[in-house]
Amino acid sequence: MDIAQQSSGSDEPISQSNWNDRGRAILIGFGLVVAAIVTGSLLSIAPITLGGTSFAAIVAVFVLSEAGYALVGWVYLRNWFSETVPVELPTFRQMWWVIISTLLMLAIAMGVGVISTHTGIQLGRADQELIAGSQTMVLVMAVLSPILIAPAEEYLFRGVIQRRLAQSMHPRAAIFVASLLFVIPHAIGYLGGVQGILLLSVVPFLLAVLMGILYEKFDNLTVPILAHGFYNATLFGTTYFTGF
Repeated sequence: MDIAQQSSGSDEPISQSNWNDRGRAILIGFGLVVAAIVTGSLLSIAPITLGGTSFAAIVAVFVLSEAGYALVGWVYLRNWFSETVPVELPTFRQMWWVIISTLLMLAIAMGVGVISTHTGIQLGRADQELIAGSQTMVLVMAVLSPILIAPAEEYLFRGVIQRRLAQSMHPRAAIFVASLLFVIPHAIGYLGGVQGILLLSVVPFLLAVLMGILYEKFDNLTVPILAHGFYNATLFGTTYFTGF
């Protein structure tokens, strides 16, 4: 990946301009996250106003909220970022990495659950409260995960934000910062005390780190999209079939 090589190939001391570039890249990334949250919220006003808490309105809210990520990423990419986002059919080797990454993330999620059980730290999410008690809604979320949620989030956070950060810093630093930014919109919907929010935030952070590594390794956005989508779909699918 040319950007990664350029950002990591210099042994020269970090100048003030380098720090300014990095700070600007981080601010841009943060601004894109805020813009995506605001855009998704604005798009969701109509279905909430017209449908309240009906099934159709809730589905529309989830769809439009995720659309906000893709829309903001597309607008920035089209107007202020000259890079392209590589999307290709995954190779057999890449699919193995998708499967391994999905299993690893499921193990991490289970580990967080075990820690919560043994420590008594309460975990909760607002989106789970919305779909609680509706098996149909859980099934819809399982379907939306690989076809909308994962593509929209990976497009913004890996395809745009991480790629923009990698122009100004080492790829590892870009992955770390993009992963922290990825936690923000997820943690907003977490319920409970500080300990619960911090513990639950470990999951999206490590998910983002893993997706960032996959994107950096293969320079193909399809790989993290599939891993992210399969992971989410598996969680919702498990919930659907177990009835929890």
